[in-house]
Amino acid sequence: MLFKVTDDSGFLAIIDPDAYRGFVHADWTWDTIQEHFRREMRDRHLLIWGTGMEHFWSIDVSFQPTRASGFRKVVGSISASRGRLLLTNYESLTMAAQFPDVTLPEAHERGQVLSVSPGLYDCRIVQLSDPESGAPFEEPVSFIYELTRATSSREIWSEIPWSAA
Repeated sequence: MLFKVTDDSGFLAIIDPDAYRGFVHADWTWDTIQEHFRREMRDRHLLIWGTGMEHFWSIDVSFQPTRASGFRKVVGSISASRGRLLLTNYESLTMAAQFPDVTLPEAHERGQVLSVSPGLYDCRIVQLSDPESGAPFEEPVSFIYELTRATSSREIWSEIPWSAA
């Protein structure tokens, strides 16, 4: 399954839209949004990572393990409480963080919702090339997301992978 997701801030994410608590405060700060992200990652409602650059990313989603390798990879666990996962970006997360009436998925993201069986998933995220190499502009797929049913609980992310901040 191939998806295109915009990224105007250098971050992509996957959330459980039925459990993710989006609103933080109308005047959130970088510190408060990071603490919010850490809490949501701890609760397995969010996986967020740095992409290395702003881009319109092509994402191939697989529900089976692949042998894909790339520039870098990371694995995290996420729960699909009602059988949905949303491929999203920092911009949508911050809109929901600032405005209590913004719910995810936003209208323009409804095509980025994955239907899965409810439960815990391991998500292996592979960024295929170095974002500084120029290759992301030429390749048909930028990221591979492998979603497989979790057989055990993975380490919980306490920081945003691949983030310079």
